[in-house]
Amino acid sequence: MERDFGSINLKIFFDESGKNQTKPHLMGGLAIPESYYNSPKVLALNELIRKKEIHWTAYGGDSTERNIIWKIILTLLEHQYLLKMNVISYNQSKIEEISKKIKNVYENIADQTIYMKFPERIIYGLLRKYGSHVHLNTQIYIEHDTTYQNKNYDLRNQLFEQLNIQSVYRGEHFTIQESNYYSKQEEVGIESIDILLGMVRTIIRNDSPTSKRIREKNNLVMKLLLNEKFYRFITQIKYFEWSNSPELIEVDFENYVHIFMSSNQTFE
Repeated sequence: MERDFGSINLKIFFDESGKNQTKPHLMGGLAIPESYYNSPKVLALNELIRKKEIHWTAYGGDSTERNIIWKIILTLLEHQYLLKMNVISYNQSKIEEISKKIKNVYENIADQTIYMKFPERIIYGLLRKYGSHVHLNTQIYIEHDTTYQNKNYDLRNQLFEQLNIQSVYRGEHFTIQESNYYSKQEEVGIESIDILLGMVRTIIRNDSPTSKRIREKNNLVMKLLLNEKFYRFITQIKYFEWSNSPELIEVDFENYVHIFMSSNQTFE
């Protein structure tokens, strides 16, 4: 007798880092089982984020912010093996350059390429290949940004429609039940992907500590990397790069981590 699917409820949190700034430009998704996300320890973090707004881009060593970031990351990663994170680094300038030849017939081609294609790839990557005996009931949480929504496109609707179509077309075992926008300080999952993606960008850039802000960011990331659970999680991120190629190129993110650590550690 054929066994019915086992179902699991999954939450995926999406954000980006480095938009309209110097390279790299990143998008990322963080998948967390609902049963873990709704545990008392994780839910308690929502009270923490509502007391103070946290932005990794603005972090400059403030002790209150540092303690909140530390608490969020280490609490969430207490069971790091339950979490999955995918990141894409894309060349924004290259997309804008290539789009010039099409822009006269499709004005928003650059934005739609960035905001319609890459988020779908990130989230699809978090949902595929779970096996034939499980079904993922999925909610997608997107930090609200006016860039994702205008008269020509709406990211939440695009993800809902296209990912459900992908599930049917490719014979995958997931359903997108909801895709929606959420404000800052509303869900700790949104804050977590914001912080983690910012840390990934800090690791990749590996900037010399020419300012207090850079130095404090590097120091905090280094301290976290000495934590076994954080190190294991960050080095297992599925990381891809795109720069005018037909396919995403998967890169071993552990190499970036080791370069960062060798540059920010004092050896005897």
